[in-house]
Order: sequence, then structure tokens, then C-alpha cells
Amino acid sequence: MKRLTINAGINLTKKDLGFLKLLGKGHFIRTSTLRADQHDRLQKIIGLFEIIYHLISACYKYFKNRKAHTGKAAIESLATALKGEFPDVSIDFSKVCILKGSLAPYCGAMYHSEHSDKLSFSWPPCTQCNSNPGDELMGMIYCPEIREFWCEPNPGITRADGFCTIDVPLEFLGREIHVWLAYRSADQQSYSDSAYMGKVLITKTR
Repeated sequence: MKRLTINAGINLTKKDLGFLKLLGKGHFIRTSTLRADQHDRLQKIIGLFEIIYHLISACYKYFKNRKAHTGKAAIESLATALKGEFPDVSIDFSKVCILKGSLAPYCGAMYHSEHSDKLSFSWPPCTQCNSNPGDELMGMIYCPEIREFWCEPNPGITRADGFCTIDVPLEFLGREIHVWLAYRSADQQSYSDSAYMGKVLITKTR
């Protein structure tokens, strides 16, 4: 779509106006303009929405009962994760919820040793409501630098195992990543909320 520049300002599209409203800037109208730097910042925010939308849609394809309204879920997650006041807005990945479900969420720790390309996780015995020993652990990794997302829906690890170690995919080596975990029921019908485990810099060792 070609954009017009008027009086050193950039015209807004309907999509731009929708995101400005999300940011609490509903006073903008179709004839409003933004400075080039403000417009660039807005496009980065829209890009963040597209990232979250991709994360959510990529995960839900692994369930038999797939979630509808992925766009709505992405908007809600983005609204929670955004911090700051436009145009100085960034995203807090710890508040990005990729999955929202009824199973008990992951409740444990993540371990990473310096100069390692592996991640380890441990969790207590399965005693929570809405949890089953056979629930399958799901690993999710996102790398902002290359905008790549990795999801492993069934690495052969269950709640009953209590510990696991995974190899970080090759494309993420030498880069900073964000990590989430969740559970999926053995019949692939139910899932838990995703749990944000943290940000890690993975060193190249391979």
C-alpha cells in the first residue's frame, strides 16, 4: 500500500488507527498524520502483534481442539505485554501468554550453564488439580533477532518425569532467546497456560 506524506507527516491507515486505539490514543482520526519517527515506532508495535499472532497460531496447530479467534488472543496478549507510553513502547516478553488452557501450568525451574547450548528443567511431583502424570511437556522458544519461533509439542517428556534437558536448535546458537513451557494432555484435547521461563543467551558450541 502506498502511503502519502502530507506536511511532513505520514497518513494513517485503518490498521494504524486500530493499533493507536489499543495504545490509548483513540483521538487520532483518518485525516491525522504522524511524524516519520512516530510512524516507524507504530510499525514496530504492529510487528510485535504479528510476532505474537504467529507464536499463538503456531502452537495451537498441535491440538485437536484448535483455538478460534487467534487474532483476538494475540491482541489481548499484546495489550498485557506492552509497556511504556506511545511512541516509547516496548514489549515485556514475560507477560506474553502464548497458550491459555485448563490444565495446571508448568511450575518449576529452568537451568542454563554458561557456554552451553542445552536447557534443563525440573519440576515437583504432580499434585495439582487438573494435572495428570501423562500430560506432555511442550517447549517453545522465540528469538527476536531472527524472528524465528520453535515449538516442540511432544519431546517424549511428561509431568511424571520431573526433569528434562533439551538441545537448543542450531539456528538459535549465539543468540538471545525467550523460553516458555506448557503441558498438553495425552489425547491432545487440553492444554495449560504457557509459563514464561526467562531470557537466555545461548553460546555457540556446535
